Amino acid sequence: MKIKITESQLKRIIEKYTENDVLNEAWYDDALDFVKSSYKTAKDKTKEVFKGLTGIDFDKKDDIKIDEVPTNKEIKNKIEDIKKDVKIGKDKEEKDTEEKKDKEEKTDGKIKNVIFVSGLHNRSNDEPVKKQAKRVSDNLKISADVEGYSHTDSENALKALESEPNSYVLLFSAGCAYSEKFARKLKSLNKSLNNLYVIEPHSSAKQSVTSAVKLGLPESNVWVGSYAAAGLGIVSNPTSTKKTGCDKPHWCAIDQVARQL
Repeated sequence: MKIKITESQLKRIIEKYTENDVLNEAWYDDALDFVKSSYKTAKDKTKEVFKGLTGIDFDKKDDIKIDEVPTNKEIKNKIEDIKKDVKIGKDKEEKDTEEKKDKEEKTDGKIKNVIFVSGLHNRSNDEPVKKQAKRVSDNLKISADVEGYSHTDSENALKALESEPNSYVLLFSAGCAYSEKFARKLKSLNKSLNNLYVIEPHSSAKQSVTSAVKLGLPESNVWVGSYAAAGLGIVSNPTSTKKTGCDKPHWCAIDQVARQL
């Protein structure tokens, strides 16, 4: 009787005899010893391995010799190929998992809330917090509840995010001063910073915004106007707001971002 070790058999050995994702190559040495010698001289555990791989009950066979086997070099080459396949497979699985998580959060109805932190609302021409938040709800293309918070009430907005971690977070104007805090909160909740949007941040919020970017906030999630007080120059690759035909350009930036969620 002759038995040849196939690649699928090698893969099964990898699956069964791997410790902490590090290949235990000693099992290959045992396997090679086994196939180059009499079954009776092989180690007990090696016999057990090959019984499982071949489906043959060697205890019921006498003087089995196995001489049709790959060379040491061929087996080592196969081991390296399998290691590469395993790594490629793991890398793809991790990427697919991350993409699936983003898709579930954004498109599968799991985003239930939008947390909006307002800009200023104490000047005569400012819009009140409720009206700013209404711009979000009026322009959303997804089904979600909008919770509006003043830029002076960021702590309660952070608590709301902790309660509803599957939320978009929109920070507007003065509210962008809390970009770093919200970025850190999302990371602590193991949520994607793709869910955080910074809308026309005032130049005074630059340090907080740049810190959020360093934490992983995409620069494209920073939406800027055409002048410094509306975020121009804060990051290198922002998204520009377009507000043609709008009577209140600064506040209309909220509408634009809400529409693309």
